Amino acid sequence: MKLKASELTLNDLLTISTKLGEGLQDLNFGLTSMDGWAVLRADLINALGIQRAKRFILRYAYRSGMHEARILKEKIKWENDLEWLIAGSKMHDLTGRSLSYPDKFNVDIEKGQFNVCGYWIDSSEVKQHLEHFPMHVEPICYFLIGYASGYTSECLGKRIIFKEVKCKGKGDDHCSYIGKTVEEWGDEISEELLYYEDEDMSGELDQMYRKVERQKERLETGYSLSRNLTKVMLQGGGFTEFAEILGKSLHCPVLIENMNYEVLGKNGDNPGMEKNMSARNFWDESNESIPEFVETELKDKTFKLLTTPIILENKIYGFITIALNKKSDNYHIDLLERVAVVVALYMQNQRVAIETEQRLKGELLEQLLNGKSTDVGDVFNRFSYLGYDLKQPHYIIYIEINDRMINEEDNLNYDYLRIRRQLTNLFQNENKYTSNVPVLTKLNTVQTIVPQQFLENEKVTIQEFGERLLKNIDVQEKQICIGISDKTEKITDFNNRAKEAKKAVELAKFRSRDSGVILSSELGNLTLFLNAREPKELELFATLKLKEIIEYDNKKNSELLETLFYYSQNEFNLHKTAREMSISISGMRYRILRIEELLSVELSNSNSRFEIQMALQIFLLLGKIKVF
Repeated sequence: MKLKASELTLNDLLTISTKLGEGLQDLNFGLTSMDGWAVLRADLINALGIQRAKRFILRYAYRSGMHEARILKEKIKWENDLEWLIAGSKMHDLTGRSLSYPDKFNVDIEKGQFNVCGYWIDSSEVKQHLEHFPMHVEPICYFLIGYASGYTSECLGKRIIFKEVKCKGKGDDHCSYIGKTVEEWGDEISEELLYYEDEDMSGELDQMYRKVERQKERLETGYSLSRNLTKVMLQGGGFTEFAEILGKSLHCPVLIENMNYEVLGKNGDNPGMEKNMSARNFWDESNESIPEFVETELKDKTFKLLTTPIILENKIYGFITIALNKKSDNYHIDLLERVAVVVALYMQNQRVAIETEQRLKGELLEQLLNGKSTDVGDVFNRFSYLGYDLKQPHYIIYIEINDRMINEEDNLNYDYLRIRRQLTNLFQNENKYTSNVPVLTKLNTVQTIVPQQFLENEKVTIQEFGERLLKNIDVQEKQICIGISDKTEKITDFNNRAKEAKKAVELAKFRSRDSGVILSSELGNLTLFLNAREPKELELFATLKLKEIIEYDNKKNSELLETLFYYSQNEFNLHKTAREMSISISGMRYRILRIEELLSVELSNSNSRFEIQMALQIFLLLGKIKVF
């Protein structure tokens, strides 16, 4: 009686007997414990990795499928070859591997056509895998794939390859497959075919052993690097030591730079190292997102560069670059990132130390510049402990940021805070303009002292230095006024010079809404009045004194105010003024008489002259008189 595949049972295949020639071993066939197979599968994955284990399981399953196809062909009388082919899926169910359910079945054995798809229900392989491992990123029913490929290939006499397209082992809601001839698959199956190729097990194990040894060596190197970095940082080491540790670990040149591409530390003495390895050459500053690393190939060079940024508070503070003679991998990236983290922590500690020191210096500066009953000698001594000699000439700089930048609702404006930070940074070690001078910031003002010796070293005047500060501040149409005092001659001068600088700022604000720099030396004798009165009061005084000729000039479009100014500048000499203004003597005499009539004064009187001169000087400083 001929058999259909749906009628196949183990009884049809095997007869339980103790007689020779009728046992499982005579058929080269055996039944395997699912738990035992699960342990073997797990051990293979743990020992070789999942991709290499996949190769062995597929090849084992492929051979098993071919062998069982031969046994079923020889042992059973089938109605036809198609039933023999279908019996392969029935064997999955009989041996507990899975229930195979076809969805599409387009097969012609005589013509060698094979194109099927379907589902594997209740795969034992999925259960075995998830008992030992988490879900994988790709299908994991390797035995089912290999067995189906081997069985069908034996039946058709040509290469058939099954591919699992969905799998519960990777999070899908079911396992499904597609099986086609190699010709029908085309290039789509080229990667899967590699898994079926014969490979020497000893070579595979040797390669795995070398990989384990390499991984062990790399782990030891990583541990040693982390330990040495921590040790150096605790012992007060810095960028040079960090570069040396990384360079010795990877046997390569190392360059550590700050955000301005200035060298902080390096390891290696290769010619042109700093020029070739600088991140300035290849780092894209316009990139909105910060890449974790950048790999760079240099033209006509035998080495490649690997660079990682040093990041603090989501901002780049520097770069670490290594030069490798081979392609970088995760090992190099890992070590590079470890050093970058340690360097970032070191920078943060340094920054906190500087900020703490600056806060202490700011408190001393507050006492020096603004303290009314300060023991100047005590402040001098405390400054000397920090390395400052206040006996040397200094300039006091007073900077005020327009109050409109402060939000009235919450008394905080991020633009204001950003600009104040820029000002502070310009006075600290992060820039090239000053030494580490003390800075006092409060509310919307910044105060500092600049030694004359520094200006001489930089070969700039105090005016040029003030303009340089203003130029390097991102004002964005905000008003920033910088007042600069005369230089101090002795330590008791600091308080008065600080007042001078502040008054200069008050005058600058009153004179114009634009940002600017003003020296207290420009105020002349008016500093006496500025110490007693506000600029607005001085303007009112001058306006009242000169009101009549101002109104006359506006009405008649005349130049009496200008004439009066030049007359005072020429010591009230009629002939000198006439020559300077290119006016006839009679014309000048008429103008002077008209001025005296309008102001009800006699300019020959010294008291009248003094008040008129003061009014004119006030207008000159306030920009009310234009001098050509």
